[in-house]
Amino acid sequence: MDRIFNGKQRFGAAVLGLLLPTAALAGPVALMPQPRSVAPGVGGALSVAGPFAVRWTDCGGTPTLDRAAARLRDDVQRQTGLVLDPARAVPVRVTCRSTGAAADAGEGYRLTVATDGIAIDADGPTGGLRALATLRQLVGLSPAGIAIPLQTIEDGPRFSWRGVMIDTVRHFVTPATIRRQIDAMERVKLNTLHLHLSDDQGFRVESRRYPRLNAAGPFFTQAEIRDLVSYAADRGVRIVPEFDVPGHTTAIVKAYPEVGVVAKAKSFGQPQVALNPAAPATYRFLERLFGEMAPLFPDPHFHVGGDEVGAQVWDDAADVKALMAREKLADRKAVEGYFARRVAGIVRGLGKTMIGWEEVAAAGVPQDVVVQAWQTSNAMAAATAAGHRTIASAGYYLNLLRPADSMYAIDPAATAAAGLAPDYAAALKKTNPLLAGFITDALVDFPHAPLTAAQEKLLIGGEAPLWGEIASDELVDHHMWPRAAVLAERFWSRRDVTDPRDMYRRLAIVSDQLSATGLDDRATQARMAMRIAPDDDGAVAMLLSLTGPVRNMAHDHRIRAMLAGRTIVQSLNALADAAPVDSLTARRFADDAARYVAGERALAPSLAARLTAWRDNDARFARAAGGNPLLEAALPTSAQIAALARAGADALAAIEAGRTLSPERVAEAKTLLDTLAAQEAASWRPFDPFFNAQPPADLIVKIGPGIRTLVEAGGSVRR
Repeated sequence: MDRIFNGKQRFGAAVLGLLLPTAALAGPVALMPQPRSVAPGVGGALSVAGPFAVRWTDCGGTPTLDRAAARLRDDVQRQTGLVLDPARAVPVRVTCRSTGAAADAGEGYRLTVATDGIAIDADGPTGGLRALATLRQLVGLSPAGIAIPLQTIEDGPRFSWRGVMIDTVRHFVTPATIRRQIDAMERVKLNTLHLHLSDDQGFRVESRRYPRLNAAGPFFTQAEIRDLVSYAADRGVRIVPEFDVPGHTTAIVKAYPEVGVVAKAKSFGQPQVALNPAAPATYRFLERLFGEMAPLFPDPHFHVGGDEVGAQVWDDAADVKALMAREKLADRKAVEGYFARRVAGIVRGLGKTMIGWEEVAAAGVPQDVVVQAWQTSNAMAAATAAGHRTIASAGYYLNLLRPADSMYAIDPAATAAAGLAPDYAAALKKTNPLLAGFITDALVDFPHAPLTAAQEKLLIGGEAPLWGEIASDELVDHHMWPRAAVLAERFWSRRDVTDPRDMYRRLAIVSDQLSATGLDDRATQARMAMRIAPDDDGAVAMLLSLTGPVRNMAHDHRIRAMLAGRTIVQSLNALADAAPVDSLTARRFADDAARYVAGERALAPSLAARLTAWRDNDARFARAAGGNPLLEAALPTSAQIAALARAGADALAAIEAGRTLSPERVAEAKTLLDTLAAQEAASWRPFDPFFNAQPPADLIVKIGPGIRTLVEAGGSVRR
């Protein structure tokens, strides 16, 4: 069946595109994820003066496809601001090899841009959606007019599971925020949204069978869940729920004490809590609860958590001891295995495939359980070796606030790339007796043989979690993007797509497009700057553009408070909350500095202007900070930026004048840069924040690499 979408215009009225020089109209183009191959056409470009007229052939009769075409039209308008002429519509012909629609099926496509329009040959309807995502990026941000170079793109995913996880419990995340993430996911070909829906702090889905579960705070109504699932499916995204058991269940046990155990033992000052694996009431409860939840989520996967069960939680429970004797369970891990196998049976009875965090694999669950490896690459290797389909998450934790290139460098199939290095783990154990008990082999990434061919087939993809300790609803877009686009590429593109410099070049463009089409990341930063400094948010915005937050939970002040036996509520409205993880401004400056030193001397005025602005912003920031505690903490940061900018400007002036920067000035600059490097290192590894003082205001200045390039060049100039 043929389907067409073009407002009121018929496909037959389309006007063929004209050949024009690409640069005449189009803005910069960047594709992310990078396709398998891009073959340039023979000269010229397709001029787009009218809306895209999408015609579907052999793709099925669902209105989903018409809505996809409407979204394409709307996004093009947002990206360009152009009023396109309906009488000059540009044909987009989509032909599908299959009508089967699923988020992880039929995603491959071939997209050809020709003089008479665009042809898409897709493996299925979802492949058509992925091709339209590429077409959006080909359009780019082009307010002067749209011209798409003639080309043929062959593309398809490396992995079938390409996801992000959002913790909706520690801070409730509204449906509107989740919809924005789904929209952005469609644009970068992510296909799985894992929602973490229960934890110690609450149960976030309406339960009509167990209404006391929702007494602890806000929750999604069942109608809202169905709406989100439908919204995601329209965009080629599946939603996978997670209800974490038997640990992380304080909210459940508080509401229904008969299914839980509250231990005398404590963790971080709080009693250890878990479901009771010995009580028949627990399994009746889970059968009824999961039986209510599962139909809300049509995807065949159902995540049950299974991680971080308290080490002593069942030690004093007489019925658990009786269970261990009766079932010959040697220790807590064996009890976890018993529980996990019972839960796997419940989930299987609901027609679902169980997913669990890596602990379930060690507990001995059936092979049909999917394992999500989260602590190390070794765990992924072990799970696939045991025959489990596996999702790699180690190294991809967005809430650790690590820059994009550090995550981009980790291949999902690498067996020793994420986790504590063995020598670092050994040093930590020697440093502190408490750490010696805490750092187990499960946290250490030991050298490991590569995956076998059979294991490679069991690795179904990767997923990037965003835990919510310091990610409120307002900050979700800000913490997730644009880094999630980088991981979308890591999970979609070929294994050999690894160049970080090219990645950042494309990311700057794709990030602009994502913000222009609906993400709230930049709007959030601007709003926070206005809140913090209502009299001069421009000075704050400039400082934020050149900095990033400390990493690896160093900004989560609650942790230090808990270790000291205190409980605090951390307000997430500091400069470190507003600063982008990756300063694309600083990255661009570093690239331009490198190009300048390599011989592109025409960049000197632009570099000088930026350095002058950064230097002069210090006085402006100081005025805004007077009497404002939220800004006063960053006064040293602002002064540091100014000092670095002066060093860079002096080096640039020396190079332009053909003279050598004085050894004294070089030494001063290197002292500044060494201080900056130490501040960067203070939170680079997972446990470093607990031993090292962090920089003022929890901010890391990011312009160091570009300044170092100029200083080193300036110090070696010879007449």
